[in-house]
Amino acid sequence: MNRVLCWPHTSIVPGLLDGLKVGRSRTVVTEKGRIRFGQALGPVEMRFSERAHQLRAGTEVYVWWKSGGFVCAPTAEVDAEERASRHMAERVLQARAQLGAAREERLARIAANIDILLPGEIAPACGAAA
Repeated sequence: MNRVLCWPHTSIVPGLLDGLKVGRSRTVVTEKGRIRFGQALGPVEMRFSERAHQLRAGTEVYVWWKSGGFVCAPTAEVDAEERASRHMAERVLQARAQLGAAREERLARIAANIDILLPGEIAPACGAAA
């Protein structure tokens, strides 16, 4: 489950959050239950917006920017969801390949059973019947 973080309560200088807004950042929940990053322009520290979403100290989390705010989730949960998603994508590719093979096999069977004579084949067939 993604957890919403409060806006950083540490001093913010221009460009401080730019590095955090690109991609996912990995960190650990501090003893005070906060998310902390040591950036080149200074530290960034955020709290969880809801007490119920608080994670235990030492929990490794990913933090990323989403729709105007920061969210986080434990790395174990994110990694498990990504593995499940990759597995599902592989299963979809396998199913598509099976459907394609079945379609080709069906078309080959239909083509083998066609009794249509082409215009060049009609004359010899009529002469053979007589």
